[in-house]
Amino acid sequence: MYNKPLATPFSRQSAVDACAEQLRTAILEGRLAAGERLPPERELAATFGVNRVTLRAALGRLGSAGLLATRQGSGHVVQDFRARGGPGLIAGLLRITRSSAALERAASDLFLVRRHLAHAVLERLTQLEEVDVAPLNAAVAQFGEAVARGASLEALAEADLAVVGALVDATESVVLKLCLNPVVHVLGSSAALRRAIYADPASNLRAWQLVAAWCASGRPREGLNGVLDLLRERDRHTLTHFA
Repeated sequence: MYNKPLATPFSRQSAVDACAEQLRTAILEGRLAAGERLPPERELAATFGVNRVTLRAALGRLGSAGLLATRQGSGHVVQDFRARGGPGLIAGLLRITRSSAALERAASDLFLVRRHLAHAVLERLTQLEEVDVAPLNAAVAQFGEAVARGASLEALAEADLAVVGALVDATESVVLKLCLNPVVHVLGSSAALRRAIYADPASNLRAWQLVAAWCASGRPREGLNGVLDLLRERDRHTLTHFA
């Protein structure tokens, strides 16, 4: 008999958002296991205190995220998100991570992915005959101003991600932009990651200034490893703030 607690009363939050979030969390936490069938829609809607239209909208979101599958005669069945899901689930996983050690491991993996993507971005820039560095320089300058005035973590993150956006835009590659977007979203949306990433914002600024200088100097391939080494050192330094 289905008796797992999934729902809490909704207030101002959108009913669809709240319903989807609670089911998503239950799946990511393992309270709803892969292969498990959800209760009938009527029963589940009553559990959440919503109508079936609202419930179906929430279930549709989870289906699109690879968390649920609809099977004829079986209703809605929980999917193995590790096999079916995408990077859009990472932010949700971080929100339910309680252990600082587990959060550090996740951050380390995210930084590794970001560095590989950064390598691809910089490699792409070396292949271009001309690069408009003005937007990148402007974004780095604005980030520097945010650091100098002791801006909030949210403002630092916004300015930092603007630098990332300007750098990727300079590649003129939609593929790289779409690959980097999920990682950027996760790094910008997790409060715990923001605290670690911007614990020493001056180090972030130094890294971006070096990248901007490399771009301004003509993006020489022989300077690529030096830039990547600095990014690796920045990430290593950031991870010390999880201890």
